[in-house]
Amino acid sequence: MLSYGITEIQSKPSLIKSMTVGEIVDRRAHKSLGFFIAAKYEEYIKEAMERIEREEKLLKLKKIKHSTDWEFMESGVDDGL
Repeated sequence: MLSYGITEIQSKPSLIKSMTVGEIVDRRAHKSLGFFIAAKYEEYIKEAMERIEREEKLLKLKKIKHSTDWEFMESGVDDGL
């Protein structure tokens, strides 16, 4: 996969037309800003992207549930059981 600098894209906007799939990076900050996927390839990877998003959401929910369970246990709340 090719990586494109944000400065390159700003100085040459026509570069986006020739891009298919690539990573957008800020070379000065040494940081990835995200990925670019041309619209014509979106249908091919849409299902995979949705599956990844669902898994990420489930992971976040599990972390939240785990932390709230611990908070509940630490609070010493006795529910009479």
